[in-house]
This record gives sequence, structure tokens and C-alpha cells, in this order.
Amino acid sequence: MILEELVLRALKARGAVRARYLNREERYRIEELEESYSRTITPWGRPVNLGVMECLRRRHVIALLTAPHFTWPPGPYALLKAGRVVVGEVTSTGLQLYRDRLRRARGEWTVVYLSLKFPELEELDEEAVAASPSPVTHRYLEGLLGGRRGMGTLLVGLNSLKSYA
Repeated sequence: MILEELVLRALKARGAVRARYLNREERYRIEELEESYSRTITPWGRPVNLGVMECLRRRHVIALLTAPHFTWPPGPYALLKAGRVVVGEVTSTGLQLYRDRLRRARGEWTVVYLSLKFPELEELDEEAVAASPSPVTHRYLEGLLGGRRGMGTLLVGLNSLKSYA
């Protein structure tokens, strides 16, 4: 079984519907898109997608198209930072702000998107990571995967698969 089929099968119950192995040029394009997006300013600050960059550092990268009902792991998904201080986090229950830290917050505001862990992927590779891409990368992946409006995308990075019979 090829790698993207293994990843798709592992996450199918969560709502993954299509998978594609990304080649070197596609991975480079995603890196460019994420770096460009990180220079924009959102209402919460400058976005930094550590999760996507961590996926791109893996030996194998798979892009997934997900159904609207896709089930995410518990998180946290992102950290809201002022300078080096974490002033909030985004989890499955929403945004939680730390009021005591907000009062003394100084420096540039950033939203740091984290890598995600799925137990199903760790059964394939103990070093597996996943990440939710930025809106611009999502549109790029949606085009590669033939997605339609309302569907999501996910990146999965793997280093070495456990052996399968």
C-alpha cells in the first residue's frame, strides 16, 4: 500500500476524504506561501505557522482533503503571544485569554499555529505531525486535491514508517 493510502485510511474515520503525496516543488511552494502569509498582520497579530514548517521538515509530506465534519484532536491549536509571553491559546473549546498576562503584555503580537498529534498517525510513525495550513496554503492545496467549498485541508509529515506486513 502506498503512503498516502495508509495516511488516508488512518484518518478516514475522522473525515479525511482524499490524500496526495507532495513532491519537492509543491513543498517549496507551500513554504513560500506560509512565509509570505507570516508577513501579513491579522486582527490577532502576525501569524506564524510552526506546525506547517514542522511538517515540511519531515521526509514525507502528505496533503489531505477533509470533510466539513472532520474531527480534530483536542489541541491546543494556536498560542496568542505578546512578545515572548503567551497571553492566550486556542483549543477545541475556543479562545482562552489569560487576563493577568494581558495586563503586562509587551512586544509584537503573534499567533503561533502549532503542530497537531493524531494517535492514528503515531501508529504509522512515532514522529508523525500534522498541521492546519494558512488560508493561502489551504487554497493552493484545495486546488491540488480537487476540493470544493466547505472542505478543509491538512498536512501530515512523516519520517519513517513502522514496518507493515
